[in-house]
Order: sequence, then structure tokens, then C-alpha cells
Amino acid sequence: MNTKIGTTFGLALLMAIAVVATMFALGMFSTSQVRASGGVHVSDVDFLPASNSVNSNTSWNVTFGVSAALVAGTGTISIVFPSGVVLPTTIDKSKISVSSDNKGDGTYVGYPLTSDPTLTSSTVILTVPATTAAGTAILTTDRIEANDNIKVFFSQLAGILNPAADGNAGSLALNTAGKVSTSEQAVNANIAVVESFNQTISISKTSQIEGGAVDVTIAGFTPDLKCTASGSVTGSGVVGSDRKLVIAATKKSTGTTVTVACTDG
Repeated sequence: MNTKIGTTFGLALLMAIAVVATMFALGMFSTSQVRASGGVHVSDVDFLPASNSVNSNTSWNVTFGVSAALVAGTGTISIVFPSGVVLPTTIDKSKISVSSDNKGDGTYVGYPLTSDPTLTSSTVILTVPATTAAGTAILTTDRIEANDNIKVFFSQLAGILNPAADGNAGSLALNTAGKVSTSEQAVNANIAVVESFNQTISISKTSQIEGGAVDVTIAGFTPDLKCTASGSVTGSGVVGSDRKLVIAATKKSTGTTVTVACTDG
């Protein structure tokens, strides 16, 4: 008896699975009906600076996907920059725009903020724009809907500075990663790939007469290192606490290559 009941139940279960599979195949369940509920996370978070040089004042694109609509004029987006990135105390609303790719074809329609963002040491909280640059209401078809891809653009004039140290900005860990949440998706989603920043070296002139002055600027180096320029120029200096150094060098009589050697102790 036990065996018969087990067999009968198993056959019934197989038949039920087959029926559900057939209904899926025939399109009897819509995408909205089978999507996981809740929508508490944004997705595919990415932070992309225009320059990966240390100490650079550059623009940033922050992109992510949403699974819940954001109401124009009241919905909010909270962006936490990776540790090491330096935010100003304020950013004018005209230096930030919010775009959505609601067709999924890579074409973003962007609008400037209609109110100034709120800033902390590492976080920018902004309200979703309600109007176009001309002051007219944003069309319903261009508003942020569920499953849209979003891009928040920070102009170079926003005053965001790259980290002073070379290497990764933050990590994938909760307390240092770049992350995004919204008023409808309150749980932060972390960046998937960290941005890495590079040491820099530059010279003020590409040609100079013998004995003439040439500034050699380096950035991203450890404070208190003694750095000496050699090759086509001579000069030395000590890296400051901001990890920068400008060596006031002099052009030598020969050579075209500048070498900077930095040592501790």
C-alpha cells in the first residue's frame, strides 16, 4: 500500500510539473508574474571615472539597474563613492544629471537635477529630476520605470577628486566599496569591479635651453620619500603629505629622457 501511494503521488507530481512547463512554453505566465518579488536591490553597479590618474579632478559616470520605478520629483538615489575618492562639501545641482535607458538599447535620455543634492564625506543623495532643462515636466515614457538602466553623471566641475594614493579605490567589501541604493530599493548594492588609480609623472616643458628651469611633477607616491630627477634634468625634493612633489629641476646640456628615483630613509 505504501508503495502504491508513493508511486501515485510521484506520477501526479510529474504530471503537475509537465503542465506548468507547458504553460510556460505557451506563454501563459507573463514575466511580471514569475519575477522574484521584493525588488530591494539595485543591480550591476559600476563607477567609471574619466581619468584614472591619482589626485585628478575628473568626471564620473555611475551606472546601475533598478527593478522598481522611481517617482520623478520625490524618488531618491543614494550613491556612496569608493573609499579614497574625495567629495567636496557641496555640489551644485547643475553639475549632475540623471539618465535612464528605458528601452534597453543603450540610448540614455538625461535631465539635470531640479534640486541640490545632499552630501556627506562619502555619500551623495539626490532627488530624481521632475522637469527637463527647459522646465517642462518629464514625459511619462521617459521616467524611471522598473527594469530601467540608470546613469548618474557628475561633471568635472562637481569637484570630485580621485584618491591621492595609487592602487584600488576601496574594495568589494561593504565598508569601503562604491554602492548605490534608492528610495524604493533601500538595500545597498556594491560595485562589482573596483577602480584602480595610477601614479603620475609629468614635466612642464618638452624643450628647454641648457640651464633652463623645468618642473617635474609626480603624484601618488608615499609621503616623505626623497625623489631625485636625473637624465636630461637635475633636481630633487621630498614628497609631501598630499603624496605630491614638484621638483624644481634644471636642464642639463645633453639627454632627452627624465628619470625620477624615489627612496625611503
